[in-house]
Amino acid sequence: MSLIDLHRHLEGTLRVSTTVELAHRYGHPLATADDPEDLLVARGPLGGLIPYLAKVDAAPSAFQTLDDWQRAARECVRDAADDGLDYLEVRFSPAFIAQETGLAPEAVIDAVADGVHAASRESGLPVALIGILLRDLGPEQGTAQMKTLLTRQDLFCAVDIAGNEAGVPAAEFADPFRLARDAGLHVTVHAGEAAGPYSVWDAVRHLGAERIGHGIHAVEDPALLEHLAEHRITLEVCLTSNLHTSGAPSYAEHPVRRLLAAGVPVALCTDDPRTSAITLSGEYRDAAPRAGLSSSDVELIQDHARRAAFALPGS
Repeated sequence: MSLIDLHRHLEGTLRVSTTVELAHRYGHPLATADDPEDLLVARGPLGGLIPYLAKVDAAPSAFQTLDDWQRAARECVRDAADDGLDYLEVRFSPAFIAQETGLAPEAVIDAVADGVHAASRESGLPVALIGILLRDLGPEQGTAQMKTLLTRQDLFCAVDIAGNEAGVPAAEFADPFRLARDAGLHVTVHAGEAAGPYSVWDAVRHLGAERIGHGIHAVEDPALLEHLAEHRITLEVCLTSNLHTSGAPSYAEHPVRRLLAAGVPVALCTDDPRTSAITLSGEYRDAAPRAGLSSSDVELIQDHARRAAFALPGS
């Protein structure tokens, strides 16, 4: 089995054990929580994206130094290697980490890249980085965020935008994404997770998305499905995460099979392994069958992932 994860957030991989250790070191509020794991891990559907993001976002402020972020990046890659991955793309938002910690975003990028590259060399796991714009800061900050990423553009294979999808339309970030494309970076966009098909259309039409993060609500628009299939725009589908955000009511009712049936390329991904308490191998072993995916479906999905990878060696 080929294990390729194209959608994994660094902030959602921060180990509970490391987070709690650092919380005690720095006197972070998580250190005195009755059940810190409950604040960091989803134990079932949460009713929406925002409550899920709250669990993702509870950990980063405990990582207060650049050394902490270099460690976080190393542990992220080591955990992926221990799970048997063949290739990994890790995405993170320097602006969000800077907001949570007061660290300079450029320095955060360097620390994360150092940690990723060190662990990649040690483990032999090929890893590429994706820089995220935080949409919650508003479009007026979009260009500044993108320019920060472009100061280190050689460290990234692609850019993305994430956050409160329903609250801040992607179309408003067209200008900074034009800068990224002009610089030769690939584009993947969070869309169709907490908003409808229009969000996916905006990502494709205004941001130039080559892949879509989640995109499950595309199933509601036949014309969009046809467009995604025709242009081979891959959806980075995260089965368990979609249940936790209540984007899908159950594994059995997840739209992944309908997406495949429409000819849309799909890659199976984790999103936030710590927050959802999952691994990619576990998603293939447990979640995929529960979603009704056959062995031939899985083989097709793995082929889609290989073809959609932005920096897979030899591709």
